[in-house]
Amino acid sequence: MNKAALSLPVVSVQNTFPHVIQEVEDGLIPYDKFWVSCYKNSEPSIHAKVKAELDDLNRSLVRLNPIEGDVDISRDDAGVCAISLCWFKDLIGG
Repeated sequence: MNKAALSLPVVSVQNTFPHVIQEVEDGLIPYDKFWVSCYKNSEPSIHAKVKAELDDLNRSLVRLNPIEGDVDISRDDAGVCAISLCWFKDLIGG
């Protein structure tokens, strides 16, 4: 029985991103940016930048908006964020 090796991507996020978000949330700075990168064997790397900024109306809410690169950001009802990077978005009509 042949078993193919599974190649998982490696995601790297700027190690100071919690501080970036906290400084914005605390009102120390109006906005800041952090980077996200994804690497996978035999695939091109993906690099993105995300802008963290306070919401215009709800000043206790930090918005995370992609400003560079192919990245989607979603937040669930509990406030947990998911960052998705996609290699084949163009192939599926995204």
